[in-house]
Amino acid sequence: MRIWQKAGDFDSAKGSPMAWMATIARNRALDEVRRAKPLALEDMPESFEPAAEEVDPLGSRDRSERLAALMRCLSQLDAEKRQIVLLAYYRGASREALSKRFERPVPTIKTWLHRSLAQLKDCLSS
Repeated sequence: MRIWQKAGDFDSAKGSPMAWMATIARNRALDEVRRAKPLALEDMPESFEPAAEEVDPLGSRDRSERLAALMRCLSQLDAEKRQIVLLAYYRGASREALSKRFERPVPTIKTWLHRSLAQLKDCLSS
């Protein structure tokens, strides 16, 4: 619909019709993503748990070993950073919600998450 509405704006000197339409579609998709509000930490129920997977005995052993390795690596993080990582990536908390909860600027939360993930990656690969 947007392409049809903006058809008068098309300029063949600036690019191909396909590129012009792709740009409109991309911008529209980005607008929709930006419009969606991330789930706030306060709105997350305390009892939130992801859906259980089907039982696979061999897969369960592998998951248990990987979980044990992850827990070992998580224990090496600073307590506050470990909590931030778990809230962000296990509970789905936004950086803004974490910023409010831990009374830190959003860029600090972003840096802590980035560094903590790098530390976890190094730990898990060793």
